[in-house]
Amino acid sequence: MPSPLRDRDRFVAGAAVLGTGAGVLNLAYALDWGWILALVMLPALVVRVFWRSMPGWLLLSWVAVPTVVGDAALVTQSAYLVVTVALAVVAAGPPRRLDHVVTVLCLVSPFLIRVLDTNGWHRGIGGWIWLGGLLIGWGLGHVVRRQWALIDELERTRTRLAEAAVTEDRQRIARELHDLVGHSFSVVLLHLSGARMILDSSPTRTAGAVDALRQAETVGRRGMDELRQALMLMHRGARSLEPAEPGDLDLLVDGYRAAGMRVRVEVDGDLDAVSAAPRIVLRDVLREALTNVAKHARSPEAVIRIGITHDRVTVRVESALRAGAPRAGAGMGLTGLEHRVGAVDGTFEAGPELTRWVVLAGLPLRLSGAPA
Repeated sequence: MPSPLRDRDRFVAGAAVLGTGAGVLNLAYALDWGWILALVMLPALVVRVFWRSMPGWLLLSWVAVPTVVGDAALVTQSAYLVVTVALAVVAAGPPRRLDHVVTVLCLVSPFLIRVLDTNGWHRGIGGWIWLGGLLIGWGLGHVVRRQWALIDELERTRTRLAEAAVTEDRQRIARELHDLVGHSFSVVLLHLSGARMILDSSPTRTAGAVDALRQAETVGRRGMDELRQALMLMHRGARSLEPAEPGDLDLLVDGYRAAGMRVRVEVDGDLDAVSAAPRIVLRDVLREALTNVAKHARSPEAVIRIGITHDRVTVRVESALRAGAPRAGAGMGLTGLEHRVGAVDGTFEAGPELTRWVVLAGLPLRLSGAPA
């Protein structure tokens, strides 16, 4: 249940309940004709619940005038409790000049009765007690209004950040889609241009043109397959569409070697047979595993074993286990990696084996459900 202090309508409704209760108490202790005054001011806060645009000065006047009259005539005793609640409601609303003027008059009204010298209790400490109560109500409303302003600013900031994130995400997707299909279709266009030039120069040389068209068809089909799989990977929850060619894995490993890490790579099978989506995840697995080796391993060395069968890719990364190494599955990086592997219907494990830390992932050769 939301806090009444976080929702305007709930706050006004809660104040109406509290103020109406104080009004009933005022009615019960009224003397002589004071019940008329108590009855007049009783519905004020309830009306404010349904009349959302009710001016603050009107609400304060509605409860303050009968209160001053009743206290001055000694026919009411607790009406200022209602004024205190009304001050909180008005102070929590949007500030208006006339509301400020009537608020100040309400705050000094106990001393007006003291000047009239008709109520002995107000001549003593009573005026100061009611002033303190009124200030508490006004202060509560002011604090609540400031809280609402901060909540509104937080919502606006959250909206701006969400819009910026969406814009950034769209730009990233546009860049990565461009990189993903740009190379393939550039090659297709080159082959098509070559075929046209062959036919233009010598219409009888159809063999070379047919070969160029066949290569263009092959490259085009491969580009479309990569696009479909990468889009399906993103639909399943992966954030990256950045293309990963088999040669990129060598570049990734070479980068860690250049930084001083000793990495041995053993590949059993044809990496070219791995389709686009599993290649992206395979690169993510190697990057995260080698990064963890650089940060946590006892020595900067790792062994990578990649096996490719007719329908499966298995990658195993081993490194020396350091004392106090993290538990299996610990760390945000490994958790995120497990999610990315799961997005392509793969399996993922990470943990110690004797004196070695092992990261093991199994990936499909191509993403299931992607049309050929």
